[in-house]
Amino acid sequence: MSNPFEAAPVTIRADLQCAIGRAWSQLGEPGAWLTGTQRAAVAAETRNAWDCSVCHERKAALSAYAVSGEHEHLSALPRAWVDVIHRVTTDSGRLTQRWVDEAREAGVVEDMFVEIISVSIITITIDAFTSGIGMDITNLPAVQPGAPPRSHYQAATPGPGWISTTTPENAGPELTDLYAGEKHFNIKRTLTLVPDEAVRFWALMDRLYLEDPRVNELDAVN
Repeated sequence: MSNPFEAAPVTIRADLQCAIGRAWSQLGEPGAWLTGTQRAAVAAETRNAWDCSVCHERKAALSAYAVSGEHEHLSALPRAWVDVIHRVTTDSGRLTQRWVDEAREAGVVEDMFVEIISVSIITITIDAFTSGIGMDITNLPAVQPGAPPRSHYQAATPGPGWISTTTPENAGPELTDLYAGEKHFNIKRTLTLVPDEAVRFWALMDRLYLEDPRVNELDAVN
């Protein structure tokens, strides 16, 4: 599958062009828990969320729970998935444990929850980069066949946040490269309930971050 960023209107360094092109193509490939069709649908719903009137009203409200109503959606995904996608896309600064618990109660498997969030954030990131370089938003890639393995990662344990993660001490070879050389693990732990997705996510994000920005991660702020 060709890389649409090879036709970008600006020069993109080779490693970033490769990483962002690969992340784009993976939106249509089977993941660890979602099919290629489901991943592409999550990406499409992420784009659709920006135009949702319910999300606009909630964003303007004092509390995200002050506004009720059904999201304007594309009808390709369960409503519980749509709510996860819309909230993480349009109002990520006000996500809470309640949001996670409601998704679980509505039947969203925790492992799927992690992959849905990852696909949404990757889509947002790619689209923001695309707009930033003055390039038209790309069409989503063709969906690739195949069944996800849907194998729960036994090394993951609850917390320290709202979902299960994998400590560096418990991590298997799937996460060796992810944790290698890291001094601050908290942000890298976030998606490690689903190691394949964590690796996919950081393969893009590591190329977009400044190399060694000399900013320490603090355990607490007084």
